Amino acid sequence: MQYFITLFIYLFILGLTSIHTDRTVFRKRQLDGIELIISNIRNKTGIIRIGMYNSGKGYPDKPEVSFSLAKDTIVSGKLRLFIQVKEPGSFGFSILDDENENRKMDYILGIIPKEGFGFSNNPRIRGMKEPPFEVTRFIYNGGRIVVTVRMVYI
Repeated sequence: MQYFITLFIYLFILGLTSIHTDRTVFRKRQLDGIELIISNIRNKTGIIRIGMYNSGKGYPDKPEVSFSLAKDTIVSGKLRLFIQVKEPGSFGFSILDDENENRKMDYILGIIPKEGFGFSNNPRIRGMKEPPFEVTRFIYNGGRIVVTVRMVYI
């Protein structure tokens, strides 16, 4: 119960009013917010974990808001999510394809990611380190925008 109260508080702080994963939402209504399209998902094993940030605080491991989505709605390697946002602001996403559902990135030899990952703005990954928040940040000015994140597997 505490988890749901905490999630509600975070959603309230960020000005989020609802989250939709049902594809019919896109056809029936034109809501203001962010349509997140996650592409290049290699299989339906595990869970997609999404971190949403409105600043560099906690990035990339401790998001202000996080979502875990089952992969059963994947179509052609893509998953769609709609996040209704009340107020303009800057945001960033980090995404983990948690194939073994252990809630963390797994590594080979402690440095090479075993699972897929992605960031808003699809920055080029240099070395084995995540990009800084400023590179993944995008501005939401209201209305409806589409953010596409391409998953990377090494």
